[in-house]
Amino acid sequence: MTDPISTLTQELAALDLAYSPGHHGLWSARKRSGLVDVALIRLFQEATPPLGTAIAALGGYGRERQFPHSDIDLLILHDGRETEGVARLADRMLYPLWDAGFEVGHAVRTPSECLLAADERLDVLTAMLDARFLDGDRDLLEGAMERVRLAAGVDVPVFVRALRDAALERAERFGSAAHLLEPDLKEGDGGLRDIASFAWIERVRGTTLAPEILRPSEHHGVEAAEEFLTRARSAVHLLAGKRTDRLTSELQTPVATHMGYTGEPLLTAPDALIRAVFEHARTVTYVRDRVFDRILDPDVAPEDAPAYPIIDGQDVLSMLAGVAEEGGDIPPRLLEAIEDTHLPDPVLWTDPARDAFMTLLRLGRPGARMLEALDRLDLLRRFLPAWAAVRCRPQRDPYHRFSVDRHLTEAFVGMAGMIREHEHLDPDDPFEAEVMDAVGSHDGLLLGALFHDIGKNGGGNHVPAGAEIAAASLRAM
Repeated sequence: MTDPISTLTQELAALDLAYSPGHHGLWSARKRSGLVDVALIRLFQEATPPLGTAIAALGGYGRERQFPHSDIDLLILHDGRETEGVARLADRMLYPLWDAGFEVGHAVRTPSECLLAADERLDVLTAMLDARFLDGDRDLLEGAMERVRLAAGVDVPVFVRALRDAALERAERFGSAAHLLEPDLKEGDGGLRDIASFAWIERVRGTTLAPEILRPSEHHGVEAAEEFLTRARSAVHLLAGKRTDRLTSELQTPVATHMGYTGEPLLTAPDALIRAVFEHARTVTYVRDRVFDRILDPDVAPEDAPAYPIIDGQDVLSMLAGVAEEGGDIPPRLLEAIEDTHLPDPVLWTDPARDAFMTLLRLGRPGARMLEALDRLDLLRRFLPAWAAVRCRPQRDPYHRFSVDRHLTEAFVGMAGMIREHEHLDPDDPFEAEVMDAVGSHDGLLLGALFHDIGKNGGGNHVPAGAEIAAASLRAM
């Protein structure tokens, strides 16, 4: 009989070659996890483990999400009675894996040490929430993991706030998978790490999120995003030949080809791939934030929470402008009311709707958050039909890092800041002050910033095309 590591190496190589790199979705991750399971169980059994020990898969491997070049996250659990025997067990399991070139994230702990480590670090806690029994003393493992889960579940809102803070930190470090032209598919905002958070919350709560906390449509959107991002990340691993999660410019053309993109009118295959990444990541970010809100906001659950009857586009923009002026986030109930409203397509502008829209632009960043919320609900294009062509569209030049729509949003936010500075402070730049004084309408500057690249829809000649699009949009408004 061949040794388990040689068998594992051969079977993983065969799996990697059996299908196009772009078609290794969740089924492939589960298959890869199963192959690792078999090898680790054989190693464990052949090492003659002492009594009171168990092994478990942790993290992504525990969720059966093993990628081609991911670490193998392993827990060796013991009851503390035979420490020398446990040390020999760890050597006999880990060294063959290391010698074969596998990266192993491992921990050797007692149940008490598991509890202490989970209390000290969120990443350790979430890895153990994903724990999956492989072999050994099942009762020991299940008892230890239940202690970890119950400790985290003492205060579910505290756990959810920790997840929210961690998501913000990752967004600062890795950027957004929904906007950056070289997105990090795992750690980026809206990436696979955020998708994993739904299962962690369910385990800590001890109950499913659906349908009260996670709506069916949201659940389907997250499922689709996980499958797509899993395929894309697997392709990145296979084509790069190493563990890397950023979809770099160099990899985008081969990944697009292997995922079946051939291009479409006004959009190349790599751009179609990136646009799809942006769309899925935005869905994940939106749903994640709504789930956090529904758990943390006391207004979500009570039956007597304020209702927001939405009638038409005028009401939507007016309500969002009111929230933005107060400087707060959108109340979850208001978001749900907007989501449930059947707005005409396109929305017919009225004077109050136009005034509310301009209020959002004047407010800068708070207004941008409201428009981004509308966009994630696929409603902004109903007010501005031209938005559909630039939504999630990447732009390829040395000067831009964001998609076209995010670039336009950042432009009007920056312009709003300049206007406020001019109106309330003495600008440092005298030329800027002179120009601002000469401008007849600051609202015109805001609209110009919002529409300045609206012609980047893939048709070429974006400046004259954009002028026509902007004029038509302004006439409609």
